[in-house]
Amino acid sequence: MSDASEFVDALAMALLAVALISVALRGLVSGIWLLVTQSVLLTLVASTIALWSGEPHMWAAAFLTLTVRAMAVPAVLFGVLRAVALRRETRPLLSTRYALILAVTLALVAFFAAGHLELSGAFPARNALPVSLALTFIGLLLMATRRKAVSQLIGLITIENGIFLAGLIATLGMPLFVEIGIFFDLLVAVGVTAVLTLRINEHFETMNTDELRRLRG
Repeated sequence: MSDASEFVDALAMALLAVALISVALRGLVSGIWLLVTQSVLLTLVASTIALWSGEPHMWAAAFLTLTVRAMAVPAVLFGVLRAVALRRETRPLLSTRYALILAVTLALVAFFAAGHLELSGAFPARNALPVSLALTFIGLLLMATRRKAVSQLIGLITIENGIFLAGLIATLGMPLFVEIGIFFDLLVAVGVTAVLTLRINEHFETMNTDELRRLRG
């Protein structure tokens, strides 16, 4: 394996570790900072692949990852937290211990399922594809077990990070216009969710998405 491959493998494992820490922590502020860390690691992955492949659009992907995922999205989430009083996920559906055990189990399943995949034309990093699948699983777990809208949004972005990592590795990045569209969709999704979160807090004085059940006719 080349130095670039080993570096991307190490970055992928760091991404997995950060995602597992997100499951272990309930603080919303720390959860957002962990999301920033994920985004910085993805920026390094994209930059490394850009150097390795010589593809100019990969530099654009790295720049968009840094500006949108590591800066714009966290800024929106921190803005939501400043507008509400809650700072922790107080009553998750699954205790931290069992959630972490399940997250590790899902990561092992991901490595078992994707650890031996070899894609033609993909970047040669054996851990990256399994980690991308593990990130998707862990993001789904966060969305399923957390009650607060911000926590669920962190889970959604973790899923998207996993899919983005798979795209970087498997296809060496998508066409620039497609990537711009994906980042725009991400910003819109985060913005809409932020507005809905503030509205939930305004009307119910909580960010608990369970309160939406009261809106049923």
